[in-house]
Amino acid sequence: MVMAALVIFMRFLHIASALTLVGGTVAWRFAGAPSAESASGDARTRVENAFAAAWKPFAIAGIVGILISGIFNFLRKTGLTPAYHAIFGIKVLLALHVFAALILAARPDNPRRSRQLTGVVISGLVIVALSAVLRWLGQS
Repeated sequence: MVMAALVIFMRFLHIASALTLVGGTVAWRFAGAPSAESASGDARTRVENAFAAAWKPFAIAGIVGILISGIFNFLRKTGLTPAYHAIFGIKVLLALHVFAALILAARPDNPRRSRQLTGVVISGLVIVALSAVLRWLGQS
């Protein structure tokens, strides 16, 4: 019973963390960043840096949640095929890209922030698609 509760919690943590990272980044890139563009000069920089500072704790919490729950979930799986491992490896590499780009995007006075956020959105959506494939492959 306790193990079942832990498994359910870890699955919830993984989905909630992914939702926070991808959904929050989509909101930041396509709502927050364009809103900051309406300001000019120093005001724009202050707004962008304030948004990045406010987002950083959520990004770190999401990254930690993904890592803890992802490792737990993966270690519970058995009998996985080489195709599963190959796709999982791609998913992990994309996740590392998401983590690094989010940490960089949250740095103050970052002139590449918009590009990094766009990369996170694209990689995050590909990760979600790969997760669906892995779910199907792991149903044996």
